[in-house]
Amino acid sequence: MPKDIIEGRIVTDSVARIASEHVERLSKHKLKPGDIVYGRRGDIGRQALIRKEQEGWLCGTGCLRLSLSATVIEPLFLHYYLRQESVISWISNQAVGATLPNLNTGILRSVPVRVPPLPVQRRIAGILSAYDELIENNQRRIKILEEMARSLYREWFVHFRFPGHEKVKMASSPLGPIPQGWEVLPLETVCERITDGAHHSPKSVEGGFPMASVKDMQDWGFNLESCRQISQEDYKSLVRNDCRPKKGDILIAKDGSYLKHTFVVGKEQELVILSSIAMLRPNERIHSNYLNFILRSVETKARMKGFVSGVALPRIILKDFRNFQIIVAPHGLQAKWSKYVDPMVESCRHLTAMNENLRRTRDLLFPRLLSGQVSLSC
Repeated sequence: MPKDIIEGRIVTDSVARIASEHVERLSKHKLKPGDIVYGRRGDIGRQALIRKEQEGWLCGTGCLRLSLSATVIEPLFLHYYLRQESVISWISNQAVGATLPNLNTGILRSVPVRVPPLPVQRRIAGILSAYDELIENNQRRIKILEEMARSLYREWFVHFRFPGHEKVKMASSPLGPIPQGWEVLPLETVCERITDGAHHSPKSVEGGFPMASVKDMQDWGFNLESCRQISQEDYKSLVRNDCRPKKGDILIAKDGSYLKHTFVVGKEQELVILSSIAMLRPNERIHSNYLNFILRSVETKARMKGFVSGVALPRIILKDFRNFQIIVAPHGLQAKWSKYVDPMVESCRHLTAMNENLRRTRDLLFPRLLSGQVSLSC
């Protein structure tokens, strides 16, 4: 499905499955290595190359499939070619529909492609795929670090198997049994500020200051490339209104897929946020990463349903959110946990920034390799 296409690859975390008896009936939709799948609607540039591990999978109804002849064009080369901004822009201009752009096979068939000789295509694809391999390695490291941090959080603060837990008795609380000395507190008690971003959207300009919304959020920070730009005057006005996050603030996706992204601001940037993002500023009673992992936990997301309004577009209501109760461990235990986890979080931020640089370099390199500005022999 289109939702499974991320960063040019198939992500299997939530891929749909069908019973084996349906596979042969749908055999004409089977994918093979070298095929390229496109999402039909919405994000026009969303496409992925099918690899060996997806052989025999089915192309969903929300996708279009390109089946190629490797004697004319190298699939991996075409995959990179189609990811160019100029090509995506061309396809977008041909897409049908103003509110929700739609692709069709006719549009894809008409995409103009500059096709150098096969050896050149393969050399270009080989150079660019080296960048993707580095990105994938970093992604695996991020996943391992994140899982380690999450497991330590659950062990200490969900299952209550923290160092010395054997000597601590359990006590009743509004959220169930908790260790003695722990507290159940509303968010407003552990935060000096709970707010959201700008409730008006200044007009966009070229070469201005970034203004972020939920669409620009990632797991460990913002994608500055996708943020729209606003004027210096508008930016300064929003900074005065505290719409610029500070280091240590926790930002959460408030509208749409609420809590889909939740992260601690690692460093201050010249950036302001829209009201679709909530901003929590922890006080001295709670560590930022500790509160962040509380908000990211499955238990919190389940309980959060009672603090959300709207069906078509779910939205966290801040006045209710301030009273949302959480279990707060003693400050010393938070500090001990943070000593282990803070370096993991910082590594995840560093690897994410490294991947952004690798993607930017890869995308800038392709047209230069194709035009001969950069030699293929190096």
